[in-house]
Amino acid sequence: MSFRPALLLRLGLPAALVAGSLIVLTGSSGSAAQPRPFHPPFTAHPSAKGEFEPNTVMVKFKPKATTAARRSAVAKVGGSTEDSVVSDFVKVTGKLSAPELLKKVEADPNVELASLNYKRYVSAVPNDTYYNSDQKTYLNTTRVPAAWDLSKSTGNQIVAVLDTGVDAGHPDLVGHLVPGYNATSSTRPNPVDDNGHGTMTLGIIAAGANNGIGVAGVGWNVKAMPVKVMGANGSGYDADIAEGINWAVAHGAKVINMSLGGPGDNSVLHNAVTNAVNKGVVVVVAAGNDGTDVVQYPAAYPDVIAVAATNPGGVKTDFSSYGDWVDVAAPGWNILTTGARSLTPPEFAPYWYCTGTSCSAPIVAGIAALVRNKWPTLTPAQVAQRLEVLARDAGPRGIDPYYGHGIVDAYAALGGRFAPDFPVNPEDNLDQPSRSFPVAVPVAGSKTTSSTISVEGDVDWYQVTSATNRNLKVSVTGPLFSCAFAENFGPRIDVYNSSLLSLGHAVNPYPSTPIDPATGCPQATNLTATVNVSANDTTYIAVRNDNGSRDTRKYTLTVSEEGAGSTPTGTAYPVADVKPNDLSANAVLTTTPIVMFARDVVAASVNPTTVRLLNGRTGSSVGATVAFDAGTRLATLKPTVPLLDNTPYRIVVSGVQGDGGTIAPFTSVFSTVDQTPSAAGSFDATGAYLAANLAWKIPPTGDLDQVIVRRNPISKPPTAATGTLVYAGTGSAVKNTGLLQGVTYTYAAWVKDRGGKTSPIATTQLFGMKTGISTTSTLINYGGSITLRGSTLRIDNKAYAGLPTNLYVRPKNSTKFTLLAALKTSSTGTVSYTYKPAVSSVYMMTFPGNADLMGTRTPDVTVQVAPTISATLAPTAVKLGKTTAISGYIAPAHAGQPLYLQQYGNKVWKSIASVKPISSGKYAFGIRPAVRGQIAYRIWFPGDADHAQAFSANKIVTIS
Repeated sequence: MSFRPALLLRLGLPAALVAGSLIVLTGSSGSAAQPRPFHPPFTAHPSAKGEFEPNTVMVKFKPKATTAARRSAVAKVGGSTEDSVVSDFVKVTGKLSAPELLKKVEADPNVELASLNYKRYVSAVPNDTYYNSDQKTYLNTTRVPAAWDLSKSTGNQIVAVLDTGVDAGHPDLVGHLVPGYNATSSTRPNPVDDNGHGTMTLGIIAAGANNGIGVAGVGWNVKAMPVKVMGANGSGYDADIAEGINWAVAHGAKVINMSLGGPGDNSVLHNAVTNAVNKGVVVVVAAGNDGTDVVQYPAAYPDVIAVAATNPGGVKTDFSSYGDWVDVAAPGWNILTTGARSLTPPEFAPYWYCTGTSCSAPIVAGIAALVRNKWPTLTPAQVAQRLEVLARDAGPRGIDPYYGHGIVDAYAALGGRFAPDFPVNPEDNLDQPSRSFPVAVPVAGSKTTSSTISVEGDVDWYQVTSATNRNLKVSVTGPLFSCAFAENFGPRIDVYNSSLLSLGHAVNPYPSTPIDPATGCPQATNLTATVNVSANDTTYIAVRNDNGSRDTRKYTLTVSEEGAGSTPTGTAYPVADVKPNDLSANAVLTTTPIVMFARDVVAASVNPTTVRLLNGRTGSSVGATVAFDAGTRLATLKPTVPLLDNTPYRIVVSGVQGDGGTIAPFTSVFSTVDQTPSAAGSFDATGAYLAANLAWKIPPTGDLDQVIVRRNPISKPPTAATGTLVYAGTGSAVKNTGLLQGVTYTYAAWVKDRGGKTSPIATTQLFGMKTGISTTSTLINYGGSITLRGSTLRIDNKAYAGLPTNLYVRPKNSTKFTLLAALKTSSTGTVSYTYKPAVSSVYMMTFPGNADLMGTRTPDVTVQVAPTISATLAPTAVKLGKTTAISGYIAPAHAGQPLYLQQYGNKVWKSIASVKPISSGKYAFGIRPAVRGQIAYRIWFPGDADHAQAFSANKIVTIS
């Protein structure tokens, strides 16, 4: 069990020994000075079982239940309710005890869900300060300052804080609140904070940032909704909490923070949480402050994000509850935040230090609001997944019961680059009975040794061999408990015989350990177990930290022959050995994990469903066959897929039969060696016009950072520091655009892992190409033909036969090319094509590129098409004053477009008349010359978007 001043209070110790920290006002500046102890009233709450309201249950009726049926159900159990029976849930009070009342209510066919009305407590209390921490230290642990560079707003993502209310007039919160609600009282609607806890948790999220006073909330610029669900003593019932959830959802909350919890599942409360999540609300809950694996609710509901607490540097605190229901972790030790002014002595500023998972959860809630604002369409599950997958691993590698997926990373969650995982201490090779340290205990004497719990969940094994029957006293003395430390040793001893059947068990005896009245902290952590052992048998002793945290200070184990022994207690240990070692790193990728059971088990029960290998980072199953040798009790897991490097794996044993029933579950974690990544596979480029399409295969790796691709405009490959960066990411293909025609490009790729190791180089090259196009004529008459010729050569003039060369055409008045012909180059790299264009057109040729050659495109070449105009003059000679006619056809017909009659004189042609041809293209002009002599005439088409200008043949008339 953990020790913390805030936790001592809930066990009924004098309030004077417990401190939440306040900052002294100095003059009128409001700056921080030396904190001193102060504590608003809190009430103890037990950690082993849930408290519930006596004679009361919560009921949710089936949707189809009529109002009469609902009232009848309440009356049948002798109950009454002040709620409307058509509400989401009804609180029913009767004369029976709550458990008896629950049984009767659950039996009614009209009831969908029913539960005891459990009492919940805040997950942290204000703590006195032994270290003077600032915000920057713990906010950097979650990379919040870096995240602010990406986003400083939660937009319309209102964060509801279900707690003890708020000091709405606090100068650091004014302007950051929306109307709230008091679920604990129907006569006092305002959520006034009469405890202090709610103002603290809300301030962590929503205190005004960059306003020159106080502290900066994680959300920088947040709208927070205070919902009071707990009273002045820091506790509240599920009925009020569920009501608060429903109210917050109905009034626009997008994120809910609940820094509260306790044991005892409540289906009605869970239903309220599920409804909130189904309506798109992200629910964040404190994991709890029991420092044990006792399941806490609502943190354990799968719909929520359960948050454990670390110190400012990212190490699990001794008070943080743990279990497989923990999702992520965040700092929860000496978090500076807003305090209720009414509960702050006048000589102190209203800012308190907050310690507990209550203070961790709001950090995550603020980050969740930032994420939701950046991607408002994300579902709650997607927000949770983003926070989990992008968290930084801490403690045992992979998902673990102490940090969940790791410490939340605000910067990565908002799209920034990852940061390295938090380091883990190496294992000590004492992880299983097969590697236990021998302790030689002499007859009637004692032997002492020492070690540390250096990794969360670490277990140290020792063995004692006895020649005769005797009694052994096993004692563990830990380092002095320090309230100034976030991690302390709370010893647990388990003693087994050679078959690993339990002989004795003892857990830290707190609170019977003497308390130092000056500090309010335990004076020591001493623990003793006495056992009877048999002659010629080996006694195994397991020492661990019961609160799951690590403590690098040494403990002392003393084993002596004395005492009267005791009746065996505890649970048999299931395995004698596991390989690779628990908590070990650097397992080779060809590892074949094994589990050696401590005693005979049912062979048929050892199979891939009861002995499994999981990916420790994702929790997904890893394919493996399981072979079992009953003689050696050895189960061998042979992976059917290659193990990834630098990846955590978890061996899980659950459901194996033995010992007269199912043996205790077992789990062990190991990580594979961090290898230099292999080169990118099948790295290749395909040329295109002014672009290249690159693709590669990412080699199997457990910690991919990115694939880096660079290029050189020459035949020499670039290095990792030269050339032009083309790509850096986790994809397997990229299109490189903006290239030049006629240039050879050489590409190089490297695979880089998160540890900074870089693979060997992979290269590919595309040769530059050159093309040309020509035409036999750039101006032809309608109906005529042209021959288009082209060439496609490498820039060093090498020719390739059979290269696809596409000839494209577009009308002169259009911007869209269409394929005219798909050609193949000759052995000299040339192509030709004869074509009869109907309109003036633009032509170009392309080579699309291939796996070795860049694509090309020729310049455009334009061929004008002029119409043909026939002209007949009759008669060709006339008397002055008489008329003649000139007529003919224009092809193609330009019906409705003007043709001009031109007359030659004074060395120039001058238009003297116009006419529009009919649909056949026929036209006619009448001519009456005004002078005698010879006059030349012609027909002129001025040209349009489709055709060039054209002239008929000259016609001469003689006038006499």
